[in-house]
Amino acid sequence: MTGGQDLWPVGTQVQWLDDVDHSQANQDLEQELGEQVGRGDRPPLVRIWRSGGRLGIGLSRRDLAMGAGEHAAAALRHQGCDVVVRQTGGTAVPQGPGVIHLSYLFPRTRSSGTTDGYYRLLTAPLRTWLHNLGVSAVTGPLPGSYCDGSYNLLVRDQKLVGTAQAWRGGLAGVHSTRPGYILAHACMTVDVDLAWATQQMNQFYEQSGQPYRVHLQTSVTLRQVLPNLFADKSPRQCVDWVAEQWLQFFGAWVSTGS
Repeated sequence: MTGGQDLWPVGTQVQWLDDVDHSQANQDLEQELGEQVGRGDRPPLVRIWRSGGRLGIGLSRRDLAMGAGEHAAAALRHQGCDVVVRQTGGTAVPQGPGVIHLSYLFPRTRSSGTTDGYYRLLTAPLRTWLHNLGVSAVTGPLPGSYCDGSYNLLVRDQKLVGTAQAWRGGLAGVHSTRPGYILAHACMTVDVDLAWATQQMNQFYEQSGQPYRVHLQTSVTLRQVLPNLFADKSPRQCVDWVAEQWLQFFGAWVSTGS
């Protein structure tokens, strides 16, 4: 199969699950759901979820551990930027009402495959969904983009979707204090003030004494790519529309394998 569809676990469910009023709890729900999947208390899950209701950025635990990371994050919060801690690694990403997320939460088994396989499983349907909207997307790195990686989704040579992974615990179903699961995650900027988000990310890295910087021109939003589709819609309305579309699209994709 192409796109890694052979990695879909039997019985995978697709659900829209989020808590936009509590942005950090919304992020932490990834771990709770993943551990449920690892224990066998919940079927493998494709989670569709919206960012919290306040503009901000998402940081990794490594970001906060580097230099004066905690102090830099506190300074941003004091200025009104919502700073949340992500369940995956990487560098800072935009967050807020114009951002939508897609997470695969699958049990970790001896036949789980490779990180590349899960990245392909994550990006293949998103590329198809965008293609259905008339948007051509490719995967690849883009130096200077936020949380750069080999499996960015690029549109017009700009980043629209970032991806990340985390493999947690031991093998699923094996007695462990940390049930084993795989989290493969994608984050799409649907309608975001990228100039503001870039400034917040760069301020964090500058104040924490880290050399990493994000370049504004490397990123794009879905609204910029498809302005007519989202005319007269607020960022939250744009994201709600995408979430509803993904719920139907991924439900069909998982059931058919393509």
